[in-house]
Amino acid sequence: MNKFFKLTALAGLLVIAGQSFAVDDITRIDQIPVLKEEPQHATVSERVTSRFTRSHYRQFDLDNAFSAKIFDRYLNLLDYSHNVLLASDVAQFAAKKNQIGDELRSGKLDVFYDLYNLAQKRRFERYQYALKVLERPMDFTGNDNFNLDRSKSPWPKDEAELNALWDAKVKFDQLSLKLAGKDDKEIRETLTRRYKFAIRRLAQTNSEDVFSLAMTAFAREIDPHTNYLSPRNTEQFNTEMSLSLEGIGAVLQMDDDYTVINSLVAGGPAAKSKSISVGDRIVGVGQPGKGMVDVIGWRLDDVVALIKGPKGSKVRLEILPAGKGAKTRIVTLTRERIRLEDRAVKMSVKT
Repeated sequence: MNKFFKLTALAGLLVIAGQSFAVDDITRIDQIPVLKEEPQHATVSERVTSRFTRSHYRQFDLDNAFSAKIFDRYLNLLDYSHNVLLASDVAQFAAKKNQIGDELRSGKLDVFYDLYNLAQKRRFERYQYALKVLERPMDFTGNDNFNLDRSKSPWPKDEAELNALWDAKVKFDQLSLKLAGKDDKEIRETLTRRYKFAIRRLAQTNSEDVFSLAMTAFAREIDPHTNYLSPRNTEQFNTEMSLSLEGIGAVLQMDDDYTVINSLVAGGPAAKSKSISVGDRIVGVGQPGKGMVDVIGWRLDDVVALIKGPKGSKVRLEILPAGKGAKTRIVTLTRERIRLEDRAVKMSVKT
């Protein structure tokens, strides 16, 4: 299954992932950023490669054969279900797979970035096509097959074959909602939101996403238990290990384009304020002495980064209460250290 649109984070709040709804639609490919390597990535790539090749317990040679394996893993991380890229796209880059080792050593990751940008373009085209399929009358009278796991299947040879796969995917999505009791109008509305959200997520990707995916492919090819953690993921990991964080004490999730309160940590600033409830939406975040920043449509991890902060500091939240017709209100909270007791490992011995 495609893993590109799921996001979880934890930073002063705990976070879960979901979907999207209130910002401008992305309708042109030039609205999707062409991602380029940032200066720090070259240095990190060189150092990570040096550390892995010299110090990893599993000795390996970063030769052409190993480079090809890294490429194949990266390719499958990009298009796990083999329903985005064309066979010709794969062949075009497969000719460069032996360069991967040299790119990692030098820090010039052209193949990784070029392939990622092409996958972004193809994914945009696919969801635009899916939106057009939604305009057709629904027909569940045929005897169609839909393979949920195409990870072992060949990439489509041409656009016609790719379109056929997406015809089946859209029909599967429609039928799933039909079986859940939704009528045709609700199905179209739900899938339109879903596909448009997927397109908007493409526009929110950044250079660190590409670099992290490249380093992950490298690390996991060495050993399935070896991982690369980006600076943001490292911070999240350290928080998980310490079982504490500094923030407002709320579990957040994405619902359409909104950051929504999923639950409150007992005794945390959000719960103690009695001004924030489950289901409320955070539409703006402000720091002391600064204006309110509209966060509708933002990536969840970026909203988290804006809300979190050191113990004792204040943060202003513009809250849109749950339900229709509600007016926004401003809630000011003082960040505190939050204990994550429910995440601690507990053990008992019964005799």
